[in-house]
Amino acid sequence: MIYYGDGYYGLKEASLGYFNKSPNELTLAEASLLAGLPNAPSAYSPTKNPKLAQKRHSIVLTQMVKYEYISEEQKQEIVNTFQQ
Repeated sequence: MIYYGDGYYGLKEASLGYFNKSPNELTLAEASLLAGLPNAPSAYSPTKNPKLAQKRHSIVLTQMVKYEYISEEQKQEIVNTFQQ
């Protein structure tokens, strides 16, 4: 089981805990945020350190663009959504 911070172990717990959704209901923005948490779950916890979580999220999105999983436009859309 991977730790996602805030006492959540595993993707299902993290998904329900952070977004109140099952993993199959997550948006791309939410899923990509969770993807960055296991690297340092306590440091990147969106509830404990939202600015650092946002910075890590941006890194994940940049890598997704680099490897052509998403477009630059999709990345900007996600970044804008989380900055509101």
